[in-house]
Amino acid sequence: MTDALPPLAERVRAETADARRALTTERKKALRLLEKLPADAAACAGGETLRLAGEVLKVSLDQVPRGADRVTLPVPWLEDETIEVPLQRDLSPQQNLDKLFRRAKGLSQGLKIVRQREAQTHARLDEVVARLTELELLLERASAFDAQVPDAPRPRDLLRQVTAWLLTVRQLGVRLQVAPKVESDVRKVSRGKELPDGVRLFRSPQNAVVLAGKSADGNDALVTRLLRGRDLWFHLRDRTGAHVMLRIEGTNAVKPSEIDACAMLAGHLSGVGKGEACDITLCLGKDVRKVKGAPAGSVYVSRERVVRVVIDAAVVDGFYARNR
Repeated sequence: MTDALPPLAERVRAETADARRALTTERKKALRLLEKLPADAAACAGGETLRLAGEVLKVSLDQVPRGADRVTLPVPWLEDETIEVPLQRDLSPQQNLDKLFRRAKGLSQGLKIVRQREAQTHARLDEVVARLTELELLLERASAFDAQVPDAPRPRDLLRQVTAWLLTVRQLGVRLQVAPKVESDVRKVSRGKELPDGVRLFRSPQNAVVLAGKSADGNDALVTRLLRGRDLWFHLRDRTGAHVMLRIEGTNAVKPSEIDACAMLAGHLSGVGKGEACDITLCLGKDVRKVKGAPAGSVYVSRERVVRVVIDAAVVDGFYARNR
């Protein structure tokens, strides 16, 4: 971690980079598909013509010679109108009639499908463009804060909006960076063993491993068996509750929004209601010690700091959504 925070716009851009790339790819795919669909519609447009040819052939079967590859027939219900009916030489007139109706039906169904895909693609494109527009507004607000524009949003409020925006992108079904499977996460965090009973696995907004105790024994196992020196540990200040651990990999600084999110999860799992404020104790894993002889879950903490958070429903719900 570092005390020098990057500009807010840079932080927002970094946290949304993967989603932005995915949305941009979705937009390109939708535009390419919309370019191709008119040709598909044109290829299926002959269905009505073939159906008309079949109706005419149906009332004129006795006028069709065997072995012909096409025949021109009058349209009984249109005066002085004729239509050229394509035929297959090796089929009888009745077999040609059946084939015409099958092809006409297939083309009509194909055209219907093309029109449905066109409508769905337009709707999808509108959603994607709306999310990209929302992101540009978030970046503008972050830049306003960096430029010290009066009435600019507070960083915490804006980062919560970013978290909510990321959740809407996931709900849209846009494929973001694929997270490792839960099974591989379990091996990674517990060195080849299953997670202890009472410990639950989550994913942070930035896709990092987050572990939480579901019981006193789970809290105890998290601290004594899973917590590493560089990991971050969270707990509701001066009250009983869940122990939450953010796994730290690599040397990159932890984003403040990650810290806030894990603090909110710790408060939520400890019974603090959504929309309520609470104080969360935070420290490195190396500064958490099991109290010898004390009940399960009791620890001694040194060099801690306290963060105050308001439990944001979108942030908390995001932890559960990423587990689905």
